[in-house]
Amino acid sequence: MLSTSAYASGFGLRDASASTLGLSYAGNAANGSVPTTMVFNPATVNDVETFDFAVSNTGLLPQTSGDFTATTAAGTPVSGNTHPVDIVNTALIPSLAVRYRLTDKIAMGLQFSTPWGMITDYDKSVTRYYATMSDVKSANMMAIIGYQLTPEFSIAGGLQVQYLKGRLAKAIDIGTITYGLYHSTPPRFPNLGQTPGGNDGFVELRAQDWATGWIIGAEWKPTPNLTFGASYRSAIYNRLKGNEYFTLDAVGQAFSAGSGMFKNGAASGKLHNPPVVTLGAKWDIDSQWSLMVGADWTGWSIVKNLTIHSGNPAQGDDVTLFNYHDSWFGSVGLQYKPTEDWRLSIGTGFDDTPTDTEYRTPGIPDGGRYWLSAGVGYRVTQNIDLDLSVARLIAEKGNIKLSMSEPTNAASYRGNLTGTVNMRVTLVGLELNYHL
Repeated sequence: MLSTSAYASGFGLRDASASTLGLSYAGNAANGSVPTTMVFNPATVNDVETFDFAVSNTGLLPQTSGDFTATTAAGTPVSGNTHPVDIVNTALIPSLAVRYRLTDKIAMGLQFSTPWGMITDYDKSVTRYYATMSDVKSANMMAIIGYQLTPEFSIAGGLQVQYLKGRLAKAIDIGTITYGLYHSTPPRFPNLGQTPGGNDGFVELRAQDWATGWIIGAEWKPTPNLTFGASYRSAIYNRLKGNEYFTLDAVGQAFSAGSGMFKNGAASGKLHNPPVVTLGAKWDIDSQWSLMVGADWTGWSIVKNLTIHSGNPAQGDDVTLFNYHDSWFGSVGLQYKPTEDWRLSIGTGFDDTPTDTEYRTPGIPDGGRYWLSAGVGYRVTQNIDLDLSVARLIAEKGNIKLSMSEPTNAASYRGNLTGTVNMRVTLVGLELNYHL
């Protein structure tokens, strides 16, 4: 259940329902036709007749490239690849959902999904003092109970249990640190031939955490052909714990021996998942046509920074500023049923980014995304449906301008980094639904 790439805003993953991907997820908070929409609004659990389940998989096929220039904290050019490609890897994003009706008024559901995740890889790139690899994987289980208050109005709530695992890696410009010490008055480090940008160390953090949250939602059907839905998914406060591992050359080993820094050991950090509000509406125009609209708000402003605290008392905290702001996603979709067995869908949307140029990092080179999607569904038997969806995401350029003047960058000797990341993503989703 572990996702390996991010394609929604920030490090969010929007996919949990390949059957509604063709609608650009429009109106999912009001669309209980399939169980996988419970992650958008738990109240759709009340739309189950007797029992159903769905298995969804979405393949991620990205095309990414970057163009960067960088200087060390000493002002010298950073060597390395200035035009990295294939920054984001291909991935498969799974989801599983089950609904069961207990009584005429009570239904329950379970959904396993991957709401958060990212991976970027800048092998031997000039971005290395900010990021060489950023990998976050998640597995989330929601247990939901729903209640039909009236024939028109239902509510639901549930518990989230989430596992989050991270691997974050970057280079350390030990050449600049020790060069400055050697040329200080008086010299405080021996001349080992070190040069800025020429004696890199490398560090990798591996950490994980279990945490919990909650979700609530409501669904209102004022008429048989009109549905409104709304939900709130709480923030989850992850406190990752693990270890950091260093790789050092002779200069780095000498500095580590003298300073006590850069030694393998325990480390921890906080990486919060933001709250999400989801709104949706579905209008069945007639027996063949349906119009869906949807929007969601993500409270990214709780993500201010990533602070890695080392268990080594000789080593200070490593701080990366994010300073995210809240963001919106909106989409509209249209579904056509030419026969009882076939469904055709199209959709479009826009996903705003929570990042700004002066804080955007190569680890999460996020930009706003335009969505174009289409899908086809077929009723194989009375109890089995198959859906195939395709979407194309066109991202705005992720401009990056990180400065040594920022105190956290100066403290880590990261230098200056400017550049742009270009991204295009194709999504291919396949979902099987079984219902009684």
